[in-house]
Amino acid sequence: MLGGYMSALIVIMITIFISVWVWSERHNSKKMVQLQADLKEKINASIELDPKDIVLLGRAHFLSPANSRTALYRVYQDVKEPEEFKKLKALVSEVEKEEPFDTMPDEVKSSLLRMAYLLTQSGEESDKHVLTPVTNILTKYNELLEEQTASKVKTNRAYLATLVSLVIGVVSIVYAYNAPSASDIAAEVSQIMSEETGS
Repeated sequence: MLGGYMSALIVIMITIFISVWVWSERHNSKKMVQLQADLKEKINASIELDPKDIVLLGRAHFLSPANSRTALYRVYQDVKEPEEFKKLKALVSEVEKEEPFDTMPDEVKSSLLRMAYLLTQSGEESDKHVLTPVTNILTKYNELLEEQTASKVKTNRAYLATLVSLVIGVVSIVYAYNAPSASDIAAEVSQIMSEETGS
């Protein structure tokens, strides 16, 4: 009996986890559609946009820079008018230039972009690779920060899961302690049968 309750609790917890994940994916997709509509409105209104605007508009919709770019690419794909396509092509080209530095902290991104531009203008083939070691080190540093943040989130989740398990364990022990024993059930059944026989 107790095993049945535990199995039901595990099934419920897995169902809740899957439901939250599906909701999160749908919510993210909905936000991207909203950003696409927002971008289309701004383009139709002839508002000049730059790569930073795309990231900032994405943040307003609670989207990452990568998802913001994906929304822009979808708008770019859907454009049918030549003038709009030309404007978006220039914007997409600017966004793609920033993409290699996407994982870089905002404080250094503009400096790296400027340095990359100056190095491409120098004409020396070797200059094109000068920033590679710098970006590699900064990327690793950024990954370490992200891992640290992810580790904190995992620790909090593990703590919460431990608390939930503890509560379930205490409830199960209390239920098992208060549940009637086999002899009590047998006595109750025999009493009911004897009452029915006597009547």
